[in-house]
Amino acid sequence: MATAVELLRQGRRDELWKKYCGFLDLSLEEFMRIQKRLLLEQIQLLSNCELGRKLLVGQKPTSVEEFRETVPLTTYEDYAPFLLKKREDVLPTKPLHWARTTGRSGEFGYRFKWVPVSDATHHRSMRYGLAALILASCTKKGEVVLEEGDKLLYNAAPRPYASGESMYGLAREFPFKFLPPLDKAESLSFEERVQEGFKLAFRDGIDFFAGVSSVFVAVGERFAEASRGIEFSPTLLHPKSLFRLGKALLKSKSAKRRMLPKDLWTLKGVVGSGTDTAIYSHRIHYLWGKRPLGLYSATEAGFVAVQAWNYKGMTFVPDINFFEFIPEEEHIRSKKDPQYRPRTLLLDQVKPGEKYEIVFTSLGGGCFVRYRIGDMIRIVSRRDEELGIDIPQMQFESRCDDIIDLAAFTRLTETIIWRAIEDIGIPYQDWVVRKEEKDGQPALHIFIETKLDQRGQEKEIAEAMHQALKRLDPDYRDMEEIMGLRPIVVTLLSPGTFHQYYLERQAAEVDLGQLKPPHIQPPDRVLNALLRISQKRSA
Repeated sequence: MATAVELLRQGRRDELWKKYCGFLDLSLEEFMRIQKRLLLEQIQLLSNCELGRKLLVGQKPTSVEEFRETVPLTTYEDYAPFLLKKREDVLPTKPLHWARTTGRSGEFGYRFKWVPVSDATHHRSMRYGLAALILASCTKKGEVVLEEGDKLLYNAAPRPYASGESMYGLAREFPFKFLPPLDKAESLSFEERVQEGFKLAFRDGIDFFAGVSSVFVAVGERFAEASRGIEFSPTLLHPKSLFRLGKALLKSKSAKRRMLPKDLWTLKGVVGSGTDTAIYSHRIHYLWGKRPLGLYSATEAGFVAVQAWNYKGMTFVPDINFFEFIPEEEHIRSKKDPQYRPRTLLLDQVKPGEKYEIVFTSLGGGCFVRYRIGDMIRIVSRRDEELGIDIPQMQFESRCDDIIDLAAFTRLTETIIWRAIEDIGIPYQDWVVRKEEKDGQPALHIFIETKLDQRGQEKEIAEAMHQALKRLDPDYRDMEEIMGLRPIVVTLLSPGTFHQYYLERQAAEVDLGQLKPPHIQPPDRVLNALLRISQKRSA
């Protein structure tokens, strides 16, 4: 079968689109047939290995219905005795490589998780990764603007993290020019990689930006702030760099604003991962001149879903995981009663507007069976009518443990709180939130580091947050109308608090994924550290 670059060189762009983006043309019936066929093949592989027999509880289901009735749901705890030791002898197939993920801090008493990635999962995920870049750079069906040698800014954690592995996989899928080159990037710290990438980008340009959305914003804003006093380093004295900079200065002067990244580079596409892509979309567009295309992936699952070129809901991919969905009420019941076995639905049974905990079984020789990764998603529509995509559309909602229940009226997620903070329009560095009790009533205590001096305005910020949440969440609005609750409490943290926390964690050599504090319900030790740093910096 011809590779992407061979199809491109031969001018067969229609075939290239079909190869990588053809899954968008599947009917829901065709999608489900693929799912069920591959699941039965996976059951055969599982029944021939030690881990598989354990997870199948000694059964060998002969149908999807029997599989769902007899096989229990699992979490990483069921795999830890095997995977933490990297025991390949117990797996359905020999993994192509092992990826590392932090999961939740301190989960089950170990610092990180090891995940075996099968050959099929890796290569199918890379195929959809390239599809995401095609979709991020097109304006209509069938349009492919990729070119051999397109420059992609490296923005990922190093191997063995899954994002680092994906950069190497993407390089094998298509001949991008990575900034900085992959072999050099691995030897640099994250900040050094970003700096080196931009040095090269000043001279050579950027075509694609792929990675964590919050990093796009941070880098873009840092660049905008630094552009006021640009120092002419040897890199900028290169003729190409000077020409690029001159054009950018004219653009920004004409627009009567500071220079932004979009003045220097005209990107073909931006692909954003992370729960904050939708939240930061407008800021990324303002800074970089291109909206980020959202995708949903996970170390254990590989590639799960991606937006199309209208930037609305995400479409599931059919051949990496078999999907099941736990309705929200079933999820809540199972949290209250760990012995309760929640019922699941298949993709052709979900309903628009409803939230579900996603459950997946690896296909193509992976090892996870009816795995609860701990994510809640929302089905936004039965299909994408605008683009004619006949597959239910989803959006990421929250981590299952990142939900704050207030007075049994509303369940606030990280996403909804984050959107409220964005909506009030105060420049901020970062934030955390805790559910507390004040005078016998539930309180939502927000600890936020602002970029401007807001001292003495805690009550005004709390009121703005309250009004924003009322606009964004009808259940929150009902809580005030029925119970009279106004639960927001704000504490301002001193400038530099979160950066100093990051540096302290880095000095303690904690795992990469645990350098930043969790936004929702940070443990006492984390909150105490933030308050200690804040108090010291304000002294």
